[in-house]
Amino acid sequence: MVKGHRDSDGDAAHPQGWKAVTVLGDADDFHRDGRYPEPLQRVADELEIRLEPAPGDKGFEVHARVLEGVDLPPDDDPARTLRTALRDAKQVFETGEVLRATPRPHGERPTTLLGGVVDAAEDDAKGEGVL
Repeated sequence: MVKGHRDSDGDAAHPQGWKAVTVLGDADDFHRDGRYPEPLQRVADELEIRLEPAPGDKGFEVHARVLEGVDLPPDDDPARTLRTALRDAKQVFETGEVLRATPRPHGERPTTLLGGVVDAAEDDAKGEGVL
C-alpha cells in the first residue's frame, strides 16, 4: 500500500470490531472519577475502551469494541448499540445533552413523499453510518 493511500473510505467495518469517535475536549474530563458520560457508562462493563489523542491536538478519540462473548442490551445488533452509545456520549460531553432531530422545534409539517423519506432516514440514522 502506498503511504497516505487508504484501501477504503473509512466506512467499512473494522476487522476487530472497533468503533471510534473524535471528541472535542480533555480526555481526563471524559473519564472523570472512573466514569464515562452516561450513554457510554451504561454499557462500559461490556466494552473494551481506550482514549487516544486526536490528530493535530484536536481533542481525543474514543475507541471501543464489545468484549468477546458479550451481548449488549437492548438491541439485537451490538454494533448499533455501541455506535449509539459513542455518539450519545460525545454529544453529552460536548453539549450537555443528546441532540434530537425530533420533535422538530419549528412544529409539525405536512407529510410528503420526500419528507417521509427524510423523516425515516433521521429515525434510522442514530445507530447507522459513519461516526
